[in-house]
Amino acid sequence: MSRFEELCQAYALAKQKTKSSRDACRKFADSFISGMKDYFQAPIETQDERFDEQGLMHFETYLNLYENPKNPDNSCSEVVVVYWSLEKILDNYILTIYPWMNEFKLFENEWDKFELVYEFIFERIKEAYLDQITWSEKEKITVRKLGWSFND
Repeated sequence: MSRFEELCQAYALAKQKTKSSRDACRKFADSFISGMKDYFQAPIETQDERFDEQGLMHFETYLNLYENPKNPDNSCSEVVVVYWSLEKILDNYILTIYPWMNEFKLFENEWDKFELVYEFIFERIKEAYLDQITWSEKEKITVRKLGWSFND
């Protein structure tokens, strides 16, 4: 095997490891968000999934809150956005919630530890509403960003 072929082989192996790691992160995030939907008993959406140069997956979750959840179409609402990063290290995943920088080390199927994360987010969202909120009488839907975006 030539030196060039060795380098090509190293490249191919690194690319496959990166793809496997990204696929594992996506699968874990899907499972985590599915559990979060069950925990909150609410629809939660994800957007803006991306990977940085270090291989960390960044994504955002969106939760719609309504003034009257029994009649959402005729109710003012607010979209709560939470920013996350996820990294796979060996058998576990490091899930970080921004801006609090709380890191949770999780394994797949450790649902009791997932609930610690869900409860942490639940408490942060409740805290965000302890004070008065501002909104425009013209706007029926507002957005509350808990944390900061990776695009800012």
